[in-house]
Amino acid sequence: MKTGFGQSDITPRLGVQLAGYGPYRNRAAQKITAPLLARAMAVTQGRRRTILLNLELCGTPRGLAQRIRAAVAARTGCGVDEVFLTATHTHSGPSVGGMLGWGEADAMYVETLPTRVAEAAVRALAAQTEVEWRYAEAPCEGIAINRETDRGGWMFDPIEARLAPEFRPARPQDTDPTVRVLAAYARGRLLGVLHHFGCHAVVGSEQTFDVHGDFVGLASAAIERAQPGATALFLPGAMGDINPPVVHRAAAETRRGLRVLTQKYAAAIKQGLRLAQPITVDAVRGVQHDARFTRKAWTKAWVRRRIAELEKGFAAPGVTDDTKVGVPPLRTNGLNMARLEGFRAVLAGFKGAQGPNPPVRVQGLRIGPVVLLGVGLEVFHSLQAPIVRGSPHAHTWVVSLTGGMGYAPDARASAKQGYTDELVPLIVGERPFAKIHAEVPRALIKLARELR
Repeated sequence: MKTGFGQSDITPRLGVQLAGYGPYRNRAAQKITAPLLARAMAVTQGRRRTILLNLELCGTPRGLAQRIRAAVAARTGCGVDEVFLTATHTHSGPSVGGMLGWGEADAMYVETLPTRVAEAAVRALAAQTEVEWRYAEAPCEGIAINRETDRGGWMFDPIEARLAPEFRPARPQDTDPTVRVLAAYARGRLLGVLHHFGCHAVVGSEQTFDVHGDFVGLASAAIERAQPGATALFLPGAMGDINPPVVHRAAAETRRGLRVLTQKYAAAIKQGLRLAQPITVDAVRGVQHDARFTRKAWTKAWVRRRIAELEKGFAAPGVTDDTKVGVPPLRTNGLNMARLEGFRAVLAGFKGAQGPNPPVRVQGLRIGPVVLLGVGLEVFHSLQAPIVRGSPHAHTWVVSLTGGMGYAPDARASAKQGYTDELVPLIVGERPFAKIHAEVPRALIKLARELR
């Protein structure tokens, strides 16, 4: 069995719209603070080739993810279902579609992206050699808060308090204060490291217009500078409701937050590398499926009524296209427009009385005793524990955004019927899930058992 790592540049040109931080912001890229990369790991075992990819993007909608997997398979000779794909979720990268109003996707960038990503896999394949694997779990504290149960990350506390070395969230039990590290060495030299942590890469705001991989991508780059020739791949954990302690700040505070949190997170990875102990990787195997989860039973007539209500509001005298006009935080013009586009997309997807239920990709990748269980959604933190308990593997990593967009909220968030449960599904043009908090753990545990 041989393993290799590689990278390729996927930085957009200036002027493309960036993803995240609210609807219809027109956040055009003005500066490249750090290049965006596709990072790849390739493993060949006998005739089987497996590729793990991480992209410094907000996410990849299903159609684009399928194109990327196909391009990688064509260039490397692996099967399409042997490409495990995820994204860092940086909100300081280009929009590539999949979220209505959250940045206009640039056709040139999207068209060229699969080929640019595939180059990382080709380089990883060319760099393959026999490796020694090492594993560790290290403390990673003061870098994340739970935005559902804590006090947000933008309008509370001076930035000094949020970035202090001793900062801890009010409810640390609602976060995952651990970074998991799986490293590959050859002749004593680090070739590549997978690092897994649950937190949104959103140290920025609607006031920032520079391109970078956020603190997780910048930490990967710091590891690579410290270990010349190595590649550091970030795998986003159960981060649906987890934010860094600094977000939605002005440009100067954003830069400060990025610097401090990058240093903290890179230090945690480095500690993991120091603590890592050899493990035996006897096999690498991938499994993928399209899952269909239960959706809320919206009727075509009900959707039409909602569309008519929203259209009436936008046709009222004195209407403006100012996105912030309206009732904050969730009934502004911008968010109502995202709702309207979402309802229209749902209506267009009906077949007779049958509402649309697009599939969600679930992916599994076993690397010896370590198993990655991924779903094309942002998984809420509390869903991680039952998945880990139900997995038969020694080390189970729950990975978000493996080719897809949207949330997998827990029962508490679903009951609120607010941003994550009602609005986000419409932003991706879909009906909300009805039982996702129970169905995602079942689907990923089943996947884990397939990988034994």
